[in-house]
Amino acid sequence: WLLHTALTDQLARADSVFLRLNLLVLLVVVFLPFPTGLVADALRHDDISAERVYVTLYGLTLLAIRLMGFALDAYARYAHLYSPKAEGEELQSTQRKFLPLVIGYVIAILIGLALPVAAVALYFGLAVYLVVPFREAARVLARRHGSRQ
Repeated sequence: WLLHTALTDQLARADSVFLRLNLLVLLVVVFLPFPTGLVADALRHDDISAERVYVTLYGLTLLAIRLMGFALDAYARYAHLYSPKAEGEELQSTQRKFLPLVIGYVIAILIGLALPVAAVALYFGLAVYLVVPFREAARVLARRHGSRQ
């Protein structure tokens, strides 16, 4: 959701293709509660085969959301839909996180086929990576440390 908000806040305009791609992104996003509920039920009932399937479905849904968000951003750049001053730090930060997240999701999906609980923990770690602004926090700490000297 953070990617979607950062992306759409910086648009100067939108065309019909962008709007259709955006609807596809939102379609995948609204599907997310379904595999989330399946994972929660499977983890409570100790059914390892169901856990594997549901955790894999959950991971594939997260991966689809990330890929659709990337496609939406790529199209917006291609069609020059961003405002001239739209290359803000928030959007660039999200773009820098794309490849590590995709790799993380693929690894978690593969781990989930054997160890579903470990994959859920990895998905949680990826969510923290997405939400916490590590670079910004490092800059603030560096400034504070530099001002003390």
